[in-house]
Amino acid sequence: MAKQQEKPNPIKQKIAEVLTPLLPESLAKKIFLGLAAISLITMVYLSKDYGITGDENYHRVYGHHVLDFYTSLGKDTTAITAYGDPDSLMRYYGGFYDGTASFLALKVFKNSDEWRVRHAWNATLGWVGMVAVGLIVAEIAGWQAALIAFLFMVLSPRFFGESMNNPKDIPMATGYMLSYLFIIRFLKSIDNPSWKTAIFLGLSIGMTMGIRIGGLLLIPYFLLFYGLYFVYNYGFATTLSVDGFKKHVVPTLKYVVVAVVISYFFSLLFWPFGLVKPFTNPFITLEYMSKFPVTIRILFEGESISSTEVPWYYIPKWFMISTPLFGLIGLAASFFILGNYKRNGKLLLIAFIYFTLVFPVAYVVYKKSALYDTMRHFFFVYPSIIILAALAFDYFINKYQKNAKYIIAGVLVVLLLLPGRFMFANHPNEYVYFNELIGGAEGAYGNYEMDYYMNSVHQCDEWIKKNEKLERKPDGSKIKIMSTAIAPVYFDFLADSAKIETRYTRYYERIDKDADYFVFYSRFIDRQQLLNKTWPPEQAVFVTYVDGIPLSCVIKRTDRMDYEGFQALQKGDYATALQKFQAYVQKYPQNETALLYLGIAYAQTGQIDNAIAAVQASLNIYGNNGYAANLMNQLYAAKQQR
Repeated sequence: MAKQQEKPNPIKQKIAEVLTPLLPESLAKKIFLGLAAISLITMVYLSKDYGITGDENYHRVYGHHVLDFYTSLGKDTTAITAYGDPDSLMRYYGGFYDGTASFLALKVFKNSDEWRVRHAWNATLGWVGMVAVGLIVAEIAGWQAALIAFLFMVLSPRFFGESMNNPKDIPMATGYMLSYLFIIRFLKSIDNPSWKTAIFLGLSIGMTMGIRIGGLLLIPYFLLFYGLYFVYNYGFATTLSVDGFKKHVVPTLKYVVVAVVISYFFSLLFWPFGLVKPFTNPFITLEYMSKFPVTIRILFEGESISSTEVPWYYIPKWFMISTPLFGLIGLAASFFILGNYKRNGKLLLIAFIYFTLVFPVAYVVYKKSALYDTMRHFFFVYPSIIILAALAFDYFINKYQKNAKYIIAGVLVVLLLLPGRFMFANHPNEYVYFNELIGGAEGAYGNYEMDYYMNSVHQCDEWIKKNEKLERKPDGSKIKIMSTAIAPVYFDFLADSAKIETRYTRYYERIDKDADYFVFYSRFIDRQQLLNKTWPPEQAVFVTYVDGIPLSCVIKRTDRMDYEGFQALQKGDYATALQKFQAYVQKYPQNETALLYLGIAYAQTGQIDNAIAAVQASLNIYGNNGYAANLMNQLYAAKQQR
């Protein structure tokens, strides 16, 4: 039997009336708008402090190609071709962010630093996402709840920090939030839909797809809850009956069709690869990206594992340890507000938010997808936690009277101060945030990824510029700076390329390289070294920290005995190598590579016992060095043969 529309219930209305906000709607709206304006100015200004992340240059180059494609009216096809690994993958990304960023940097603010323009634009899009979260909550619960949600987003250290320089995930999250906003508005007005809402819904989904093909999921999201609306309100049988379908569904179908068509074709306007073959390339991309395996070593729960072998709870665990407590507490409390929203006729809207939180995570668990770089690929999911948390806190503030109302608000302020303190103290490395459940950065160190995106490297480069004399050496050669984070270092010193040369090196090969400075970040450093505090190394002259935990460092080569010893080893001059490394490890006894090379020099000069002692000292520092372990086995075998 079809479900009938409920008549107004005076008891339920009475229950609703006792929910009195702490702030009047008009005042809460003014505060929301005022804080939003201040936040935009603040974020754009602060964006100048952030470093160049590991992926940004791929996006910068691709953005140039996207701009060239459109300004040449499609004659320059570099944006749709494979022009170098891994750049060839960029054609599968929509060009909305990268193309607009390049347009702003090269055409509008062409006399400004390109990276600053890109970061300011990134920050702006991050801010739009935060505001959209507030507007979503306003649609469901009003402006006081919207204000809480906006504060939650601004004081989410990881989202805030990556808003400045994450060109992949932050624009994607913003597109999702704008789409959620118009999906909710459409569902709320479905009995009397407007073309304006349908058009903006199509544009927001199209923008998201124009950033990443994953935005295509928004169309089935929308269609699913569009259908559930009728089933929930009129029953399954009535909805699918001929008369019921004509009466309830058909009048709104034209708005749905328009929204879907706009979303698909609008996305192609910013995506050269999709535009040239609009009915095949988007689906080729969807299939390719869904199967693309990313294999990278990651640190998770104290173990170095492959991104293709992460446990099923990888993403839930990251949400658990990197979401501020207000998000986790609010999410847990949100289950207790469902009855109220059912009585108010908004249960379907809440169900939509829960779905956007659960489905993407459940899907990657089911697909056993390769996962890495903490939770950043799920920034489009994170705001759903915030929305539910804000709704819960708002409800309980409104539910109670007098003193209880202020106590809950006071608890909320304290919870906001916890991540706020972290952000203020650790700018511009806000994104390396861990909550109190894991013990903050100290509790996570050595167990989870810290500065995986190289942001702190910029501070190292700035220290070198401000504190070191960067001129050509007496012999006329350039100063050499080597790093594991070569892209950020290269661009930070590009303006000084006449006197500075930058190159890549692995951390454990630093002795082998003829360099004057090294800039290293903590990713891929052996966990044992992180915990035994032999990283950063003794030669570090500058270190960046987050709550006392090192993220990156500058090593200045004040003498060259290590490199000279390595050169002697290479030439077979083992006596000189031995002399050099003996002197070097006396000065720097915690250098695991120097100790290893000292052991080799001892072995080559027949001093097996000394070689064993030196290699063992190296293994005490860096126990996972397979080469050193193998050498130790050979040394013991040689000793037994004596």
